[in-house]
Amino acid sequence: MTPSLWSETAAPAPAAPPLAGAAACDIAIIGAGIFGLAAALALAAAGRRVIVLEAGTIGAGASGRNGGLVVPSLPRIGPAEVRAALPAAFAARLLALVAGGAAAVFDTIRRHGIDCDAVQAGWLQPAHAASRAPGLRARVAEWQAAGAGCVWLDAAAAAAHLGSTAFHGALFDPSGGHLDPLGYTRGLARAALGAGAAVHEASPVTAGHDQGGWRLVTPGGEVRAGCVLQATNAALPGLPCAAVRDSLVPLTVWQLATPPMPRCILPGDAAFSDTRNNLLACRWTAGGRLVTGALALRPRWLARRLERVFPALGPVRFSHMWQGRAALTGDFLPRLMQPAPGWIAASACNGRGIVLSTLLGRALADYLLSGDPAALPVPITPPRPFRAPALARLVPRLLLPFGDWQDRRR
Repeated sequence: MTPSLWSETAAPAPAAPPLAGAAACDIAIIGAGIFGLAAALALAAAGRRVIVLEAGTIGAGASGRNGGLVVPSLPRIGPAEVRAALPAAFAARLLALVAGGAAAVFDTIRRHGIDCDAVQAGWLQPAHAASRAPGLRARVAEWQAAGAGCVWLDAAAAAAHLGSTAFHGALFDPSGGHLDPLGYTRGLARAALGAGAAVHEASPVTAGHDQGGWRLVTPGGEVRAGCVLQATNAALPGLPCAAVRDSLVPLTVWQLATPPMPRCILPGDAAFSDTRNNLLACRWTAGGRLVTGALALRPRWLARRLERVFPALGPVRFSHMWQGRAALTGDFLPRLMQPAPGWIAASACNGRGIVLSTLLGRALADYLLSGDPAALPVPITPPRPFRAPALARLVPRLLLPFGDWQDRRR
């Protein structure tokens, strides 16, 4: 897999040698990404014995390969859709979690001294077409009623924040921002280790056996645990998770970074992602690079799109290109699934992984500590596989040309 920009900029990972021999714990976590490590940190800090098993390296999956936007919002849906989809108590908790989620991430960074180039300068969602502005403005009011600190910016104010007159107003939430996602993930690992968790890289789980508790087998040893948290998102191990795999749609997302260049747009250093189907998202890095992303690797097309929206950039070229894999659900809500007794799989943050993975990991840890479902923002359910999972996995790619056409029309 192509190395990401973050592999050059992130603070070093802590030592996490492969599992060797037999070990026992209260809770085993499969996956050393943001979700797994946030849960491990909370559980270990509360005195539980925790072992994290990672097939590759810390942050090797989507957690360390995304664009690094810290977004206090859900993708494509707002509070009204959440309330329609979930029981009232869960909906209220999920909306509160999302509304305060970005602030909680930056608080976590400060509390644990995580070195990840964190910038809390806000997040913008601008309307790329005039037809999108009324609905986006209504969503600002919905999120305000749910406790978010977002505001509506008219076209002139949005232009001042963005450095472009191409948009028709914007949602602005000052609690958002951006960070180095691999540095953040490695920092969570360091904090979890400091709290007493064990983390093992190069330790893929090759088998899981339920024997009045779970026995997880790796090439170098085995772990016996009372409970397993599967925190692998779109990268799924083999057992016992076929139903989990078939409940998700993996989506490859490309990230691209320019060489260092003058900061002639986004003067306040906010991050943004707009209302297109094929999102236009941008943020600056600490080293003065502009990072953007897309659902397909079309560098010249992406460069021209940036040049049209931001004429001040001049000719755009890219020095780094890499991909990560997100996981989608049909309703764009996160999932907590129980494929077997004592085994919980968390997944599908639908492209909002930094905030949702951090806070869902912490919430699931609170649930395991207390046994109280009121700690959860979404219910734990059995997996809900798509009727035709192979076809479902093709849908995002098949719909991309149609989405691009819609973006051009409105």
